[in-house]
Amino acid sequence: MPHLSPAPAPSPAPHRQRGATLLEVLVSVLLMSFGVLALAGMQAYSITAQKNAASRANAGALATELAELVRLNPLALAQKKYDVALMTTADLPTAPAALCDFPDCTAESLAASDLASFQSRVRALLPRGGVELARPAESKTQADIWILWEEPVIFSGQQADNCPASAKKQPSPPRCFYMAVQL
Repeated sequence: MPHLSPAPAPSPAPHRQRGATLLEVLVSVLLMSFGVLALAGMQAYSITAQKNAASRANAGALATELAELVRLNPLALAQKKYDVALMTTADLPTAPAALCDFPDCTAESLAASDLASFQSRVRALLPRGGVELARPAESKTQADIWILWEEPVIFSGQQADNCPASAKKQPSPPRCFYMAVQL
């Protein structure tokens, strides 16, 4: 008679896993934390970039304002009364110059009053703001205006841009807005 082997015992039904193991939970938490850190970094970058854009817009408006002041007083520009060599907020006088009153206002006193009030606005609107005005080749009808300020560095190795040589020698390179003025 043929030899019959006993029937194999039925294997137990596979157990279905109910829930996650500790290792899976830890990996999920790790991945989630990387995502949250990336979002926080992007938020910080966004805030810094927004402040930098606001400073650049303020610098543009200030440069336009100084250009208009110079255009309104061409005699003082020709007499070098608007020439300013890198005046930063640390260089500002504590008391502003007296305002000009008609008819006692001269081109020189108007220029001094304009620069004092302008530099106080630069101080109010820009972090560690400064201004430089120079005339190329001693021109009586042209002026180069730089508005300078410091801003947080977004990228490592950030260099001073569009800045005059005197500003590039500063310990921490500023950001600059340049405008050429022709009367």
